[in-house]
Amino acid sequence: MKIRVFSMLLLMLFAAISEGFSVHGPAEPLIVQLGESVMLPCSVDTPLPLEELEVEWKRTDSETMVHLFQDGDSRPESQDETYSGRAEFFADEIPKGNFSLLLVNVTRQDRGKYKCVVHTRQETREAYADLVMEWLVVTGADEAVLCMRVRM
Repeated sequence: MKIRVFSMLLLMLFAAISEGFSVHGPAEPLIVQLGESVMLPCSVDTPLPLEELEVEWKRTDSETMVHLFQDGDSRPESQDETYSGRAEFFADEIPKGNFSLLLVNVTRQDRGKYKCVVHTRQETREAYADLVMEWLVVTGADEAVLCMRVRM
């Protein structure tokens, strides 16, 4: 009987380990105005050990490094220069499994698709975020304001 219970516990533990983790991003495109800040969400259900964790935020069109978390710390020196000083993690949230990225002073070149890649020693998972610009155009004092969304 003890062997049967022990075997069941081992089977349950193996099933839990083999399922791994999943990464969650935004369900819809993120809409931001030029010059504003936006949070690109990325998280896992349960926290991962920091000593074996690496998180990359990259552009999908060019594989440009937006920001990197590696060896228990943010690595701003790994960023592409266009994101230097404009993209950062929420450091207090990383141990909780939240790898969201804050992008400040958004430019036209920032629109597009991003991916959050979470690596552990055993596996790698990804989530994606689409960044859409919302433009506000005022053409004259007596004319209506035109607002449109531009997708890339």
